[in-house]
Amino acid sequence: MWVWSKLAALKWEDAWEERFYGNRNAVLTRLKGGRSVRVDVYCEEEGEAVDIAAQFGGSVKEVADRNWAALSAVPGPPIKIRESLLLTTEVTPSRLRELLLLNEGRVVMSIPPEMAFGTGDHPTTAACLRFLADEARARKRGRWRMLDLGCGSGVLAIAANLLGAEECEALDFDRKAVEIARHNVERNGAHEVRVEEADLREWRTERQYEVVVANLFADVLQASFGKIRRTLGPGSAFILSGVLREQWTETEEAARTAGLAFEIVKKKGKWISAKGGMA
Repeated sequence: MWVWSKLAALKWEDAWEERFYGNRNAVLTRLKGGRSVRVDVYCEEEGEAVDIAAQFGGSVKEVADRNWAALSAVPGPPIKIRESLLLTTEVTPSRLRELLLLNEGRVVMSIPPEMAFGTGDHPTTAACLRFLADEARARKRGRWRMLDLGCGSGVLAIAANLLGAEECEALDFDRKAVEIARHNVERNGAHEVRVEEADLREWRTERQYEVVVANLFADVLQASFGKIRRTLGPGSAFILSGVLREQWTETEEAARTAGLAFEIVKKKGKWISAKGGMA
């Protein structure tokens, strides 16, 4: 067993919490004095811990062996999204078949907790999924394509495809997230989802989409609104999440400057999620 560790200022606690949310081997500890937080992620293989260190710095060390896989493999309760979707961390075929029988009429998705953000239980992801379910219902009789910026585990693009999107493009700068998202695409039979490694700051496209989703940090969103605006056409929906309450005013202003407007704004705890489109 190996552990990756990193010290960070307390102001970055929310960012680290969101980055590793859903990974049961991740632990955040506020240190004495209240100015710092230590982030620990326990890994079965040394290479996993080394990969995290390559992305974020920090240190890697070996720890006394325990059955961490067994401890982290206990599935949490499934998550219901509207009347159309059910998310589970289950991967056992017999259990998935049981969930399908018990939830007739719902799409059942399997997204196990791994080293990529997005199992569906974080408020920002859940808000995006509810907006997506609403869009899928509204677009049921039409053809629509979806773009997922900062896809993490791929949960949003997979959900969109299984709910009716004929084509989904999912992007993330994190190579490990891309690998995990591709596994989840295959696991769920979401054959129209394409996952690519890309840095949003450098990414370019001439395409437009009927639904665009960005569950990202506020500073990344604010810097990318102009680019996001160009991916939208008349009638397109833009779903945003990952913004803290205290960041919303400046984020909304940046969106307005880029030609975007929001018709629905949802507040859940410290998080803001919104849906809109072209102003």
